[in-house]
Amino acid sequence: MNNNLIFLHLPKNGGSTFHSILNRLYPKENTFTIQSVTNSKTNEDSFINMSEVDRKAISIVKGHTLFGLHKYMDDSTRYITFLRKPEERIPSFYYYVLRKPNNKLYKQVTSNNMSLYEFVTQVESIDLNNCQVRWISGIDDKEEFMLEKAIENIENYFSFVGITEKYNECLILLQHLYNWSIPYYMVKNKTRNRPMIEEIDDKTIAAVNHYNTADNKLYEIINENISTQIKTEEYMFLELARLAILNKIYSNEYGRKIASSIKRKLK
Repeated sequence: MNNNLIFLHLPKNGGSTFHSILNRLYPKENTFTIQSVTNSKTNEDSFINMSEVDRKAISIVKGHTLFGLHKYMDDSTRYITFLRKPEERIPSFYYYVLRKPNNKLYKQVTSNNMSLYEFVTQVESIDLNNCQVRWISGIDDKEEFMLEKAIENIENYFSFVGITEKYNECLILLQHLYNWSIPYYMVKNKTRNRPMIEEIDDKTIAAVNHYNTADNKLYEIINENISTQIKTEEYMFLELARLAILNKIYSNEYGRKIASSIKRKLK
């Protein structure tokens, strides 16, 4: 399978952790990471405006970007991404914004002392309402049209769409799909001090689901597909155990030092 990839990093879907895995798997010189230049602008244009020769050297593009960058890469380039259940993603995003003064929504949320419910119902942002189908479809339209386009894009341009609730299982599926080394990791950018979903009032959860109907429908489709695939892979149980052991070692400072030492010796 062609290894040219675009990792479409949807906000608060385990993307920062996945970036760290990709950084270990792909050479820096063959990687382009989309990063924020200002609160409202990224360096995406730098990739688009690269010379054809320089752009051909890039085998993976990763970061916060809407569907569409494949037009600037090899025809066989495919996308990968992760979805997350909206009633988990939106609260995580809200508490993330509250602790990030440089986030574009921080001033609006904090100056108005917005609750989670108000955040869901009053803030207009492509990162909020139906964010996942909006980014994957690459269009801003009625939710039914965005959902239809997102499904079409996934069928035609994506090699893999996982879900964060089955993160390790998805990593193992990706490992086998792309013949990667073991994708061990340490969790990055985890939103801290946020309530569990059981602690959030029903009115707020209902609002989240109301404003994310298309995202919920897409999540259900992908969750069913992934769950079926996981059940059919005989290697899954053993690989999950191996990944859990390596993650435990890597999450320890001493373990990371050993891993870095081995990596240097292999170069």
